[in-house]
Amino acid sequence: MTSSLFRNALAVIAVALFYSNLHEYLHRTYEVVVPWQWVLAFLILSLPLLVRQVMTSEILRLPIVGWCFGYLWVTLVWFLLGTQSEMAWQEVRWRILAIFEILGFLAIFMDGKAHLYARLTLVVAVHVGIVINVFELFAPNTFSNVSGRSAGLYVNANMSAEALVLGMMLGVTALPSWYRGIFVVLTSVGVFVTYSRAGLIGWFIVVGGLMLGQFIGARHLVRIGLVTVFLLGLVLLPKADQILTTLERAGALNADTQERLTWFTDPLGVDDKSGSSRKSVAREAWERVTERPFFGGGTGSVHKGLDIPPHNQFLSHMIDHGMFGAILMPLLLLALIWRATGESRRVAIIFSCVVFWFSFFTHTFLNNAHSLLLIAMVAAPVALPIRQKDQATQGDRITHSGRGNLMNTAFPAMTP
Repeated sequence: MTSSLFRNALAVIAVALFYSNLHEYLHRTYEVVVPWQWVLAFLILSLPLLVRQVMTSEILRLPIVGWCFGYLWVTLVWFLLGTQSEMAWQEVRWRILAIFEILGFLAIFMDGKAHLYARLTLVVAVHVGIVINVFELFAPNTFSNVSGRSAGLYVNANMSAEALVLGMMLGVTALPSWYRGIFVVLTSVGVFVTYSRAGLIGWFIVVGGLMLGQFIGARHLVRIGLVTVFLLGLVLLPKADQILTTLERAGALNADTQERLTWFTDPLGVDDKSGSSRKSVAREAWERVTERPFFGGGTGSVHKGLDIPPHNQFLSHMIDHGMFGAILMPLLLLALIWRATGESRRVAIIFSCVVFWFSFFTHTFLNNAHSLLLIAMVAAPVALPIRQKDQATQGDRITHSGRGNLMNTAFPAMTP
């Protein structure tokens, strides 16, 4: 009982602290504990659960753990064959910490109740993120590092949109069916005020996946959307001029945000500065890849020779590891789907599709605590059938042995 309460408490704390990016915000604002120290402290707390599951080999049979070992192997081998510079060594440390984060979160979420508590906490965190983003629309630069674009505790608007979309995707499975459409529409508001184009398209990908996976009904979502548009029009249209004036005075409607709003109306006809910059960075990163296309320049090579990071997880890995780097993210997503069944498999497929999309627009997906936590949350349900099978096998073995006293103590453990 105590162990279960401890695990559930850790699940709630993990989501509240790391998914929300609160640990980064506290350090940035109040200069308290450094983010990696928060992570280390949490890993120490989860260590008894991790050791227990390693001893029973339960966690070792998960596909995601195999990917973690492969990621570690590639990182270390390419480091030894590379320049072994200070930045390369820093990249190695970041990746090792990321691997332990995934394993630590896995150890917590490999339990039905803990996983449910985590998803419920995720729903609350997404709502909080939406409220903060809407607030920042009228109070620019309260959190965001780009004027006019809401970002909340994530500081980076694109990261905020990514976190809200992925959080919505997992949180919706813990909600009653009648509220799922409302939750999805509310999240679209929080994502829209970031003006992240990748985030908005990611939202559409998730919504399409949720409808195809039968998590939400298309008719229900359309009704919710129409009611929302009607209510917003009823409330906002009479005060439209006043609201626009307020946003202009606050600085929320500046040249950058207006350019992005124009892009939304004509994606193919508008070539904005941000889009042009991303294309230029991608070309420069691709040129680096073509210099050593097969084996790359070694772990951490992405940190040298580029004026701006590539903003692309695939290109980032390819600069370091060549063609081996190109398959790291696809293998991760395959590990999430592999051996998943039923609803967990549908969730993993939708999650993998949207992560694949976001990987073209960020090079830090495997460094962010919120994304590592969500990866573990998607991977963890695979452990439940394994546990049930082991417990059933143990029960059968005890039954056949004919030892009544042992049989009576084993059967309660068969309940997950």
